[in-house]
Amino acid sequence: MSSFRQHEEITTFLKQVCREIKAKEVHSEVRLELESHLQELIEEKLSSGFDLDAAVKESISQMGTPDVIGQQFHLAHRPRFNWGLLAVVVTLMGIGLVAIFSAQAANYRQNFTSLAMKQVMFFSIGSCLMLLIGFSNYRKLAGYSWGLYIGTITLLSYVLLSGEMMNGIRGYVRFGLIQLNIPALSPYLLLIALAGIWSKPQRTMSNESSLRAFIRKCWINVGTVWLPSTLLLFTHAINNFVLFFIGCLTLLLVLRKKRAILAVHCGLVAAAFGLFVLQLSYQADRLYAFLHPNQDPLGMNYVLTQSKLAIQSAGWWGYGFGAPLSRLPALQSEMMFPFLIYCFGWGAGIALVMMIALFVQQTVNVSRKVKDPYGKAIVSALLAVFTTQFTWSMLMSIGLAPYSTFQLPFISYSGLLAILQFVSIGLMLSVYRRKDLGTYQMT
Repeated sequence: MSSFRQHEEITTFLKQVCREIKAKEVHSEVRLELESHLQELIEEKLSSGFDLDAAVKESISQMGTPDVIGQQFHLAHRPRFNWGLLAVVVTLMGIGLVAIFSAQAANYRQNFTSLAMKQVMFFSIGSCLMLLIGFSNYRKLAGYSWGLYIGTITLLSYVLLSGEMMNGIRGYVRFGLIQLNIPALSPYLLLIALAGIWSKPQRTMSNESSLRAFIRKCWINVGTVWLPSTLLLFTHAINNFVLFFIGCLTLLLVLRKKRAILAVHCGLVAAAFGLFVLQLSYQADRLYAFLHPNQDPLGMNYVLTQSKLAIQSAGWWGYGFGAPLSRLPALQSEMMFPFLIYCFGWGAGIALVMMIALFVQQTVNVSRKVKDPYGKAIVSALLAVFTTQFTWSMLMSIGLAPYSTFQLPFISYSGLLAILQFVSIGLMLSVYRRKDLGTYQMT
């Protein structure tokens, strides 16, 4: 085709086709595809005795009208926005605002708007970022994967050495009026970074010794997980460690890493996690309380007992907006699920579970339809994080999971973390929107 490519009629034909395709990213692929087909046709015409100009003209005529071909390519590569996922997230956001205003009314009647208005502010900022990222190109983020990873590790190291201690977790840092919970942000940032690092093919460097290659592969496949896992454990952020580890296992499965790597992570990290939990008395007490739910209802199982009572007494319609529930702590965060049921009844609880199931189903569909390994890795890892939070938060309120600080995303009050959760949804929307901007096979 190299001898035909500069032919004026072929150049004009390709320009007319690409003019109809709005996604400029696929123009080069479309050109290569059409050139390949034209080459076959032209060579066939030349072998039949046509001269070059006649062969080109006849081949282009046989291909069809360039405007029609361009429109067909445009339809195949047209960006598609996932309005279903966006609708579910907006619905969850609406439920979250009702929930936080209700919790505010139940807990702090003298200061009704402070906590709820902060949630409104975080949701507003997060929603704008979600839409902005949703219409952007997520693939540009891949080039910053190592920078994002190193930056997150640096922040974790800093808060471990100099961070503020709060609720048994050393991981808070303050910038003026803004207080960041670095361990809570870390699973999202690290998983997005690892999705880019692991999805990129590992190339063998020239003149690299076998020992050095082995060490490099061990660092990329194992060390990149073990280093942040260790830092998260030392900050005592057990729930964030769990989110990160589950997300890593999901990445390993989606990217089809070797089973030996998966086995090493599961065995070593599980052993380290077990030893670390046993050394923390409050974590060991929570585990013991989970295994013995009927013991000490006024002590170690107080929260679980009150959560069950709130759910059981709610009935189908609940006690109404802002119903006081002083005996149940953390209404706006960990105990939001039983509080919602207490206020609005069992029907509201069932509706919320169904909405969460719809969110998971929509996100799973995104992951299945995406062919790009990087995009699929991002969606799958973030899906694992969201699913773990939703599931654990609901199960622990009825005694089917150990009590922890897991919260309902988009519903519970989580401060600045809500913004990062909306950013994560924006990445999912961007991955879905660009899922068809790949190679198109002509038939």
